[in-house]
Amino acid sequence: MRDGTMPAPVDLRVHRIPFSTNVERVALAAAHKGIAVEWVDHDPADRSAIRALSGQDFVPVAEFDGRVIADSPVILRELERLVPEPPLWPAQPARRAEADVFVDWFNRVWKVAPNRMADDPDAPEQDAWAAELRSSLDRFEDLLDGRDHLLGDRFEIADAIAFPFLKYAASIEPGDPDRFHHILAEHLALGEGFPRLRGWIARCDALPRA
Repeated sequence: MRDGTMPAPVDLRVHRIPFSTNVERVALAAAHKGIAVEWVDHDPADRSAIRALSGQDFVPVAEFDGRVIADSPVILRELERLVPEPPLWPAQPARRAEADVFVDWFNRVWKVAPNRMADDPDAPEQDAWAAELRSSLDRFEDLLDGRDHLLGDRFEIADAIAFPFLKYAASIEPGDPDRFHHILAEHLALGEGFPRLRGWIARCDALPRA
């Protein structure tokens, strides 16, 4: 911590299912902060225990010393509060606000198109959603002009939020059963272009996970 004191150990248990993009956000952030995680695995086809614990079906669900928190961005904010160093958010208020705007945009705007494509494969808007998804690659490529990470020169919250989704632009794991991931892999495929984005994916993929 900035005052030289050490944070108290964090008792963190996280419920997950295989291949979850939102779970990987927590795995990256916890490893960045040196936080050990007790992982609890669930069958994607049976989320009754997750529902009983958190009142909803989605992962990750985190237990912090008996407190239950769902939704990956909320969990990451709690990790930042409990273990401020090394930080995920910038210290300067203006840059911190920029990071918050990115997180909000990515979750509330960028994710809409692939989620709708996965939920309603017969919708007439499929082509428009695919075009929206594809066009976003230029924005990420431009964000990486002259810097190693999306909002600066080091791994921060924007990278933790976006990487588990954008990594499918480079590859998809054999056996991944998730339709959402295959949509990302198909419509974000980098091909021979986007060298900065490809390099960023490789840098983030080399980082440890809790």
